Amino acid sequence: MDLPDRVVVSCTRTPERVAQIRRISAAHLRLWGVSDCIETATLLISELVTNAIRYGERDDISFSLYHLKGEVRVDVDDGTPGRPRVKRPAFDKETGRGMLIVDTLADEWGTSDDGSRTWATMTVPTPMRTTPGFWCEWRGADGERLAACASAGPTSAINWARTQMRVIASTIGEPLLADLWDWLSDGWRDAAAALERGEDFTLPLVAGPHAFVWHARPVRFLPMAALEGGEPACSATG
Repeated sequence: MDLPDRVVVSCTRTPERVAQIRRISAAHLRLWGVSDCIETATLLISELVTNAIRYGERDDISFSLYHLKGEVRVDVDDGTPGRPRVKRPAFDKETGRGMLIVDTLADEWGTSDDGSRTWATMTVPTPMRTTPGFWCEWRGADGERLAACASAGPTSAINWARTQMRVIASTIGEPLLADLWDWLSDGWRDAAAALERGEDFTLPLVAGPHAFVWHARPVRFLPMAALEGGEPACSATG
């Protein structure tokens, strides 16, 4: 059974405890590998602990922070019965927005049956994972892009380049140029070596009035929402 990451703090009900608990919580969230939620979590913690310090009926408060399976939970027990109310004060009021902030930021929040403990949960954002690959383009002599492709590795990038080269040669009515260009490129060994090293590579090909350039560069692909019809999309960043 998975056990949650957890930190529990008991302290006196004094104003300086807000900043102290916030720092302790941020340190543990970093330790647990969920730094992406620190800003939101510490704001939630500030409001709940501040509320407990202002309105609690005991000399001390109890604070707990949990992390398990993509969720962070905050519990603050101040011994005060009754559910906190979400207020919507006028714009010129400087106080009274604590639980409104909690209600806005938390995925869920509530109180224990006796009202002495208030809790809030938030989902830990999933980190964006990038995938290494190559962005390849064929361009004409005037710089116009003729074709482009995202490739996962050097081999697929070069295979696409050679296939597209034959398409271009056929399009301009010179299909035999593809064989000449393939021969001139020396088996694409230089291109493969450069891409394996993670370097850019540019291959200019010229025959008579025809001039084209193939260029490939290493990129990181960012996942994006699926296109209509379920086809995945990606965005390249250099």
